[in-house]
Amino acid sequence: MADEDSDEAENPQNPVQFVGPVSDYGLDMDGDGFYDYLVVKFNAQSNVPSNYYFTGDLSVDLGFHESKGSTAHEFRMLNLAKNSTYLDEKTSTVTLNFEGGRIRKNELNGPYEVKISLSNESWGFGRGVEHTTGAYEYVKFEQPEFLLSGPVRSKARAIELAEQNASEAGIDPGELKEIDISSERNGEIWVFTFEQNGTQECFAVEGNTVEDIRHWTLNEPVSKRTLSTPFLNIGCTVTLFAVACLFAMKPSAKTTSKRTCTCKMKSPEEKR
Repeated sequence: MADEDSDEAENPQNPVQFVGPVSDYGLDMDGDGFYDYLVVKFNAQSNVPSNYYFTGDLSVDLGFHESKGSTAHEFRMLNLAKNSTYLDEKTSTVTLNFEGGRIRKNELNGPYEVKISLSNESWGFGRGVEHTTGAYEYVKFEQPEFLLSGPVRSKARAIELAEQNASEAGIDPGELKEIDISSERNGEIWVFTFEQNGTQECFAVEGNTVEDIRHWTLNEPVSKRTLSTPFLNIGCTVTLFAVACLFAMKPSAKTTSKRTCTCKMKSPEEKR
């Protein structure tokens, strides 16, 4: 009995119950006919009151293909969305907001696969629920001008803060080349990549003042660069090779695209 109690303490059971079906819809925030977000919504409750952290992986199933005598199952990861919600025994609604820019950039239509994992401050509980969305067209999505969460909602204001930070640091960042949105537990963050003479200056807007801007430099030439920020780049294809051997099937995963970067974080002394 003592051993069983020890095992339960080391590997606690998932205390979250998902209530009812999972739903999804496209959210057009500015009325221009394009979806700024793909929203996935579900209800949950827990008999262990706590803040719970949900992470949703959005992907597209590319189907099965024959490769060197074995069957390969490919899917493309498109985006991540995170949410922090306090749960108790009452049913609460949880939403995961996948911003539309990355969906459009990957140029793949739905249905999309959503795999939701969860944790709290002490434990990770693994996969919670899976969901298949409706058959969306990627051309119906766009990157939002305003975020649903985070310290700075407006794209224009975030760019202004990044440029002010560069000016105070004595940096000429060059031309704005890439705009990304990173989903964090406490909200979304704008990430900007400027480019000049083969060097990228990157700014993450983590607060609503110039002092809250995180800056780093990518010194690698543009022709060799494959990742503009140290945040996870979602547009990668994963191949699962399934090989049948008698009565057992042993799948293995292989990432078919590599993303690398050389980042230099600037210290406060360097900024001055």
